Amino acid sequence: MPVVDAPTPPAPNPAPKPIPAPKPIPVPVPAPKAPVLADGHYDAYISRVEIPYEGGTRRLVVDLVQVFDGQAARDAAIADGMTRDKAQYLGVYVRNQNPRLRTLPLARDLRLDLLPGDCIESRNHQFAKLIKDSRAMSNSRPAYYFTLTVAGGAIHRIQEDKTFNAC
Repeated sequence: MPVVDAPTPPAPNPAPKPIPAPKPIPVPVPAPKAPVLADGHYDAYISRVEIPYEGGTRRLVVDLVQVFDGQAARDAAIADGMTRDKAQYLGVYVRNQNPRLRTLPLARDLRLDLLPGDCIESRNHQFAKLIKDSRAMSNSRPAYYFTLTVAGGAIHRIQEDKTFNAC
């Protein structure tokens, strides 16, 4: 019997190419907002005290300064152009070279250490004194500066001091 070649089976169709999954569109993730000031103590003038009426966050707008005491105060004042005759009596000197303002929230446990003045009883009276003192001027300079204690991006303590000699 003659040998018959069997028909060759058809070549298999190549497997369909998989459809690639769509590439995800990157969604920008906002970077965590850095605190305005790192934890620590800062000397500042207070430009504005923001006390909202209906439970919002109380905030301070501050201008950081450098504070010098004793001989360093006299040297800094002279370096800034004050005459030696006028600088010789300085006990404290506040230098403000940068006009940048910063806004920080006040912590719920805020402690106010204001200089003695009128009899202060309530928190509202303390804030009123803080506002009044932050606006007070001695010659052409603010009469008070404030040392702020910052933790977790909020002000936890405000300590008031004078920019001029007490006596």
